[in-house]
Amino acid sequence: MHAELDGVLRRASEAKVTWILAVASDLETSRASLGIARNHSQVLASAGIHPELAGQVKPGWEDELDELIVKERPVAVGECGLDAHHPDPPLEKQVPVFRAQVRLAKKHRLPLVMHSRKAAWEVLKVIEEEEALDVGGVFHCIEADEVFARAAVNAGFHLGLGGTCTYPKNDVLRAQLKRFPQDRLLLETDSPYLAPQPVRGKRNEPAFVAHTAKVVAEAMGIGVEELGELTRENGLRLFGSGNCQGLR
Repeated sequence: MHAELDGVLRRASEAKVTWILAVASDLETSRASLGIARNHSQVLASAGIHPELAGQVKPGWEDELDELIVKERPVAVGECGLDAHHPDPPLEKQVPVFRAQVRLAKKHRLPLVMHSRKAAWEVLKVIEEEEALDVGGVFHCIEADEVFARAAVNAGFHLGLGGTCTYPKNDVLRAQLKRFPQDRLLLETDSPYLAPQPVRGKRNEPAFVAHTAKVVAEAMGIGVEELGELTRENGLRLFGSGNCQGLR
């Protein structure tokens, strides 16, 4: 396992990926991600419950997550949010789990890493209801809905651009990229899923973000190095300069 992780980090470095956010999906992966971040200076970590796992939480999970945040100091809460694409668990089970995490993000003044598949407006509504817009965060793997993207940016959030931006069917999304504010864009992988087109079908990993960067930069009409610099700074600013000094 250590050799595999070392290989992933080495290939990321060779691809000029200077820092990585290890995003969690439940309490177990939250602890694992935080452990990796503790031992590898180029890795930051989040802690949270993915909406697809909302039906599996056990009583006391919220207190456990709260304690983990206090003890381990993740840089974000997530991956959390809502997923209306998958019927299990239903949204009525996802919403209270997401709402609790929004409250924790507000309590600890941490940004959110949000999953919002087919439910972006519902995610934004919950955050507004909890009066937590000021925590900020990123809507990861943004879908080709320019109206929502503008609403998210206007509400103070970032847009995550991953491997799906490179897929042939996503020409509408690529056409929109030039119109998005550059200071609200982030590059991501969603590893191990959604590998970009040139390596589609393989297990995704941070090094592959270079393929996404090339496509996104071309769509925006800027150089890859310029895109890399601005998204690097966007991410470090979002996830807290106090946690990221060693990455500058």
